[in-house]
Amino acid sequence: MTENDAPEMPDAHSWHIPRLITAWAVAAVIGALVSVFVPVEERFPWLAFAIGASTLVTFALQLGTAQRVGFITRVAASVAGSVLIIAVIDVVGILLLP
Repeated sequence: MTENDAPEMPDAHSWHIPRLITAWAVAAVIGALVSVFVPVEERFPWLAFAIGASTLVTFALQLGTAQRVGFITRVAASVAGSVLIIAVIDVVGILLLP
């Protein structure tokens, strides 16, 4: 097998940034809606729902790439970012909203 016959390898550092941002935006929107419309005492189950929904969106977006290399890393980064975004929005909502 010569160098010209070798299959082309995908970029190992391809993060699909627009897909990550889309998943984080979904988390931000759901987190903001929960913070605005749900009373503080009842927020925890809704925040768990928000994290679950953003995780499902993440899986759909990342599976849509059909790229196996780095899948776990991309999903982990996306879910961790979603959890962080929802947590920050909830803390800000608790501090600012009555």
